[in-house]
Formats: sequence, structure tokens, C-alpha cells
Amino acid sequence: MRYDAPYPEFSWSHSRDRALAECARAYFWRYYGGHRGWSPEAPEEARLAYALKQLTSFPMIVGTAVHDCARECAEAVRRGRPRPSFDTMLVRVSEALNRAVLGSHHRDLFQRDPKRVVMLQDAWYSGRSSSAGVAGAVAKARLCLRTLEASRVWADLEACRPECVTVPEGPEAFVHEGWPIYAGPDLVYRPDERRVVILDWKTGDESDADLQIALYALYCRTVLGLPFRDDEWFGRVVNLSTGDDTTFEISRLDVIHAAERIRDSVQAMQVLLADPDRNAPRPISDFPLPEPERRRRCPYCPFYALCHDELEEVEFGRCADAEA
Repeated sequence: MRYDAPYPEFSWSHSRDRALAECARAYFWRYYGGHRGWSPEAPEEARLAYALKQLTSFPMIVGTAVHDCARECAEAVRRGRPRPSFDTMLVRVSEALNRAVLGSHHRDLFQRDPKRVVMLQDAWYSGRSSSAGVAGAVAKARLCLRTLEASRVWADLEACRPECVTVPEGPEAFVHEGWPIYAGPDLVYRPDERRVVILDWKTGDESDADLQIALYALYCRTVLGLPFRDDEWFGRVVNLSTGDDTTFEISRLDVIHAAERIRDSVQAMQVLLADPDRNAPRPISDFPLPEPERRRRCPYCPFYALCHDELEEVEFGRCADAEA
């Protein structure tokens, strides 16, 4: 990506698709309004949007750190080395949480360098940092790491040849129907010459796991070059907070539906562009605020500060119309 380009490069991802479905205005701020906000010469609004995009929460920190631990465990098993101990992993998560609490004391430093200084969303909007949520976050981390430690996944991986285990470092871009797509499963392994298992670790909500697994199947077919075979590809979702471990078959129809979902989603995103070749967005007014019944969630959005005044005006207008 060219950091001096007037507009960001377009790419599709599952998280981007969800962002647009949840709120077009937040989608604008996340993918367009904060572009080049890292530059001191950028408009104040862009710099604020870029900073707000970096805000985090205890659940997000735990989820990211636990996923990192799971990746480290899988890589260790693939290489025939001991997995990191529970205590080692817990220290890693605790350090990430402590960095967030510490960083949230330094509002000015975060505004100057939001990519490096960790800031909790609650601390940003309340104006004060609190460690009140750390105990609950550590408790959840303990639960997830104990489940991770005892998972049956490790025995399954140990039965595989090293070359049959793939541990992606994170989402990777690949081209699908001419569009750059970012996706990456947590783990892919082949118990034998034909079967493929795509694994997704979860630390919370798993409502869209089926769709994600189907998208990851596209990744495996395109990036890993694995030939899709009916009755031989499986998705496995392991929820570390509940202990649920579910395996299901991935059908050719699932993969087709995933491709259709990408196509429809890309089209919806392209409609919001004034110049698709440059990925230049239409005016912000074409990215509407949520419907009134969904605005109760707005104060919990990281971009609330950018929409607050407009939301107040809209709400005042609605009240005035109702009284008239």
C-alpha cells in the first residue's frame, strides 16, 4: 500500500463485510475517513478517525493474545517441540492487558502515536483509566487457556506429518474474481492424503463461523493449492470459552455460496465509491447513520465522537417533529 496515496487500496475481508452491514457511517470512518490520519499534516478529522480506529477493549485484547498463544502452540507441535506452558501463556495475556491499562493513562501520547500506544475505548470516552475490568479479563483468559491446553487438537496434529500442517501467521491477500481478498484460517491440517480440516479458534461469538470456514476454504484452494473434494473437506470450530469442539463437512455448495457472498458484498461496497478505479468514496452523506432503532448502540462504537454532534441534531429534529 502506498501511504502517500490520496485513497486507500480496495480489498475485501469478512470483517469489512461485517462493518458495512452493521453501520455504513462507521464503515466510512474505518476504511476511508481515517486514511492518512497518521500524518501530522492530515486534517484533524482524519487524524481523530485514525486514532479511534485503534481503540481496543479487554475482550479484544484477550481474544488476540489467546489466538497468538494458539498459533504458537500449533507451530510448536508442527516442529515437534514442547508447547508453551499454561503459566507462560497466561503471562503473555496478562502483559497485553497491563499494557492497555498503562497506555490508557497517556491520552496525549496515544493521540500522537495511536499505533504504538494502547488505549482502551472505555478509558478514551470516560477520560480516566481503570483496571476494574482486568480481573474479569484474566479470568476469561484462564478459562480459554485451560481449554486450549487440554484440546484434542494437539493429538490430532501430532498424528500428522509436519508438511501436512499449515499455521498461517494471519490474514493473507489472494485474488478472487479479480478482487484482492484478505482471509486466513487459524490452522489447516490434513490427517491423510485426501482429508482437509480447516480450524477456527473462537473466544466468544461464533454465530458466523460457518461462513468464515467456507471463506477459508477459498483461501485453502487458492493460496495453499489444495484441490477441493466433496466429502473430504471439514470445518472445525473450537470455542475456547465454552469448550465446544464442533466438526462439520464443507460442501461444494458452501464454497459456491461463499464466493457469491463475496461477489454481492464487493458490489455493495463499490456502489459507495465515486471513482472505483481509485477507490475514492462518495460523500459522507451517502454513508448514512444507523436507523433510529439501532442508534442505542452508537455510544459503544469507537467512532461515536465523530458522529455525536450529527446524532444530536438528528435526535433534536425528530423530537421537534414529534411535538409539532
